[in-house]
Formats: sequence, structure tokens, C-alpha cells
Amino acid sequence: MYRILLVEDNPENCTVIEGYLQHNGQYEVTVAHDAGSALKATRQRAFDLILLDIMLPDTDGIELCVRLRKTLFCPIIFISCLDDEETIVRAFRMGGDDYLTKPFRGAILEAHIEAMRRRMQTVYHVPVGIYAIGDRTLHTDEHVLRRGDEILYLSPTEYELLLYFLNNEGRLLEFEQIYQYVWQKPSYGDLRTLFSHVRNLRKKLEENPAQPRHLITVPRCGYRFYARGEQP
Repeated sequence: MYRILLVEDNPENCTVIEGYLQHNGQYEVTVAHDAGSALKATRQRAFDLILLDIMLPDTDGIELCVRLRKTLFCPIIFISCLDDEETIVRAFRMGGDDYLTKPFRGAILEAHIEAMRRRMQTVYHVPVGIYAIGDRTLHTDEHVLRRGDEILYLSPTEYELLLYFLNNEGRLLEFEQIYQYVWQKPSYGDLRTLFSHVRNLRKKLEENPAQPRHLITVPRCGYRFYARGEQP
């Protein structure tokens, strides 16, 4: 059973979403109406995916995402009536893996969940290992970066991107090529999601994200990755 945590303060929305997802017996849905209840639920059990509203009564959903990302690896899909560019980009930058604007049909929601499930199957089947990246190490069993005693938690999308870069070290990977590999669909020219996640990844990989040594931008084309920090 695929376990979903729905964090939504509107009871009517909760009833509709919960009813739709549970109709075919594939999903088990736990509902939390505020950030406090959501944090408590994640401490009590593990979830495969979190559906997270932004406008919660006790805190901003994006701020809750930041707190969840300190310990949780499971994917987070934002569901919100806010559709402005600033909010969507901020949601991705703070650790979200996907964003769905309300109102939406149940079939659309399920399609987003299924796409995330397919992505996670790839992520979870990576062989256990430790990879050196400068003074950091990637631990695939924990999905974290370590530097001494410091632990840097990765979101599923950051982790998937980093593995892709590691497996193609030194190669020029074009923006569209990367987008289609990770999100399994064309970008249609909108690469903001990719850029936001790369920005997050650089913060965790680089000593100085403004002058990266590992994840190098090739202007108007793509990225090259160097685990040891070599420059092209």
C-alpha cells in the first residue's frame, strides 16, 4: 500500500482528495489539517509521498517543507491555489519536487503521483555506495551528503540529479536532456524547475555556490559535472 500524507486545512478538499485516491485501493491516505499535526504524523510513521498545501493555519506550507526536508527523503508535491511564478519557484527552491495548482481533477493528481512513483523506483534501486565529491561524500543508502559530522539532506529530485551528474561525469549534459531524464517529459522551454533544483544542489555541494567547482554551467547549453572539482 502506497502511503500518502495529505496536509490540507480545508475539510471539503480533504474529503474529495482522500475519497478519490482511496477508491481503487492503491493508496492509504493520512490527513493532517495543520503543520503541527503533519510533523507529528511524520514522527509516528513513514510516508511514501506528501501532498502539501501552502496556506496552512499555523504556518506557511513552504516553511513546513523546509522543516520536513531536514529529516525526510520522501517526495513532496505542493497543492495550492497560488499560481504566481514567485511562489512556485520558491516552493521548488525550498525542497518541493512537484507543484499542482488548484482546482485540479482527480485524474491529474493521480497522474502526478504515478509519475513521482516511477521516478522513485529508479532512485531507490541505486546500488549502495559512497561517492567522494570534493570534501563531501554521497551516501546512497541514506540519500545524504556528509562533510565531517555535518549531514546535508537531499530531496528526491536533488538526489536524482546528483546521481545523473555522477554517472555522466565530465560530459556536457544539455538542459533539455537533463529535464527529460528527471521529469520524463519535455520542458516546452520552461526550465525554471531545473534551474531551481540545481541552485539548491550547488548550495549543498559547493564551497562557494556563486563560483562552482563541481557543477559547471555551460552558458546557453547545459552543465558539466566534476566530482574532484576539475575545471573544463
